Amino acid sequence: MRWTMRRLEWPEPVFAAPGVSPRGTGRAWAARLAAAVLVMGGGAAQAGELTLSSGFEYTSGKYGDRDPSTSWYFPFVARYEEGPATFKLTLPYLRNTGAVSRTPDGVVIPGSGGTQEGLGDLVAAAGMTLLTHGDFSVDGIVKLKLPTADPDKELGTGKTDWSLQADAWRRMGSLTALVTLGWKKYGDPDGVDFRNPLFASLGLSWRLSATTSVGVFHDWRERLTPRGVEVSEATLYLSWKPEPDWKLQVYAVQGFSEASPDLGVGMLVSRTF
Repeated sequence: MRWTMRRLEWPEPVFAAPGVSPRGTGRAWAARLAAAVLVMGGGAAQAGELTLSSGFEYTSGKYGDRDPSTSWYFPFVARYEEGPATFKLTLPYLRNTGAVSRTPDGVVIPGSGGTQEGLGDLVAAAGMTLLTHGDFSVDGIVKLKLPTADPDKELGTGKTDWSLQADAWRRMGSLTALVTLGWKKYGDPDGVDFRNPLFASLGLSWRLSATTSVGVFHDWRERLTPRGVEVSEATLYLSWKPEPDWKLQVYAVQGFSEASPDLGVGMLVSRTF
């Protein structure tokens, strides 16, 4: 498939492809949700702990076009924790409808106008606790996105991406604050020269009880192209553990730029072994 630049009055004049979001920052809220609840729950996981998760996310946005486009995201996640180290694999199934297609890492792609669906890109991540001092902690994370999505269906760029980020935590009683700062290297499809943007998140999580937490996060990412716009979106979430090994998370998303969805809702169910 030949990638061509097309403006069409869109915020990300990319090709004829989040984040990314973010969730630009690319589904960034989902990662922040799980991490915040973990910290609120009492710190590092037990050695040799495996967690399997799945759920759905629905987003809708115009992305600078006249009519809204919609995306369904069904992730399958395996997470393994051993001491200070964490490893995670995510493989989603995608269903995009409309004139714009948005990848899970936040790349906005001019779509076919119809419905395209299939497997998304495989994302592998490895994290390590770098510093712990009392109720303050810093984690380092590296992520690698492998192009398993079909670019001819506008489900991915067809290129490999990678990123580095640091998460800083501070727990203050029932309140936990999180700050994330990262940098991402995007692979460039033919005819496209992506910038390698900085991204950041700022969030607060409140532990209401031993089983329930609520929180709010804001995700931001620099523009991908000279004529593009920044990603800016907020997420409100609720996390509930009906059993020690089960966790349910529900969330809602509000976008504040044309590179973000106008709205979104999602749910994630996790089982720890």
